[in-house]
Amino acid sequence: MRAVLSSLTFDPAGVVALDVTPDSSLGESRRRMNRIATLDGGAVFNDFGFSEADRTIELKWTPTSADQEAAVDRLVQLYPQLRLSLRAGLYLVAPEAYKPSADESSLSLLVVEKLA
Repeated sequence: MRAVLSSLTFDPAGVVALDVTPDSSLGESRRRMNRIATLDGGAVFNDFGFSEADRTIELKWTPTSADQEAAVDRLVQLYPQLRLSLRAGLYLVAPEAYKPSADESSLSLLVVEKLA
């Protein structure tokens, strides 16, 4: 799967394309729900619906060059929010953690919203 990260503002070096591995995760689809026990032994459920902002996207890839790793690191250090383009859609994300490695690098992204 192909993933493209880009800055929100014009930056000639602010785009990086990654060929992510199949074990990358697009996060869970969960509802904002909680359960409260009642005195009669039952329960009450509060359901506040579904939000894309509850997802955490985990990208994993095999590094192809030092320049690619430097570009990802630069985006994570400079920008509080990025655009992420995947087959599943276009997302506004906040980079949470980047872990470079010679074998498999990873990037954790918190979804702010799904743009398309």
